[in-house]
Amino acid sequence: MGNKSRGRMTYIDAMKGIAILLVVVTHSLMNADKNVDSNYAAIINFNAFVAVPSFFFINGYLYNHNHSLTPIKSIIKKFKVYYIPFVGFNLFFWLFHNAFVFLHMTTESLYDIKDYIKHFFIIFALHIESDLNGPMWFLRVLLIMTCIYICVDFVVLKIKDRRIRYVVLTAVVILMYLAYSVKIVPSALNMKKVFSGILYFYAGVVIKEFDLDKLIDKYKSVVFILGMLILLITSIVSKSAIGQEKHLIDNPGRICGIIGIFALSMFPLVANSKMLQFLGNASLDIMCLHFLAFKLVSFILIMTRHLEIERLSELPVLRGTNGFDFLFYDLVALCICSLEYLLRTKVCNRFKYNNKY
Repeated sequence: MGNKSRGRMTYIDAMKGIAILLVVVTHSLMNADKNVDSNYAAIINFNAFVAVPSFFFINGYLYNHNHSLTPIKSIIKKFKVYYIPFVGFNLFFWLFHNAFVFLHMTTESLYDIKDYIKHFFIIFALHIESDLNGPMWFLRVLLIMTCIYICVDFVVLKIKDRRIRYVVLTAVVILMYLAYSVKIVPSALNMKKVFSGILYFYAGVVIKEFDLDKLIDKYKSVVFILGMLILLITSIVSKSAIGQEKHLIDNPGRICGIIGIFALSMFPLVANSKMLQFLGNASLDIMCLHFLAFKLVSFILIMTRHLEIERLSELPVLRGTNGFDFLFYDLVALCICSLEYLLRTKVCNRFKYNNKY
């Protein structure tokens, strides 16, 4: 396994690129009040099983146990990585909230001065500002999930026997998932997603820790085919992503699908794809802004089809879209978010350069 560029694991960037594509495509297909009524329900189900969970897996795979040796220092670093972008993007939506309401992009109420002050402060308490940036729950969940794992791993690392240590870690993760399954986890701050998603985070940890990634790389063709086949069967049998959850069926299928995508990212043609690497690097911006970018396409469709402008508030896309409309949404969103990412990184790099000198 060696698709590396300048010391960077390019297959991980490629996997992030694939995952963010699945996220955007999934949302662009949600053209009904209930996803199960969508013309693309089967595809939504298939994609949703692995899209966001793939990011949890990647973060687990990249997790360094040295972080757990200094938990406070490591948690502070994670806040810099996840919390600062969360606050930054939310402040953008906070600043332009009334403009978005005025332009019919959302049905939320206009803010007065008191509302602006209130929402400014609660953003720093991990409040998501608007439906327009709803996908940012991902950043909040990943931050909390990683901090919890650092603390758990800090305690478990005191066990000298490696096998016993991973038995304990596995038991803790299973107990967390069971707590979510029996619905005793509070819904505040998306804690349910924290307790359910840690299963995929831990799968990445285990694969890296026990060198299973080398085995997957060796048999990547077989792993990819089997992973996609099991994911397909699971998405047909279960309706977890769009209906009632079936935990014993869902999770093996999800994990197999994620590992299948992981194997796909190891093919040289995929790992060395500049487009996928770029999308992987821009995945945070795409995740946070693609709902807003979708609005441009919705506006064009409303104008060309002579629909009520109030329908611009429909999320994530216009209800009743069909045919190749979703491809229009995908292309425009990816282009707009990519341009924003290039601009943001250029500004940030310039700011860092000026501070350095």
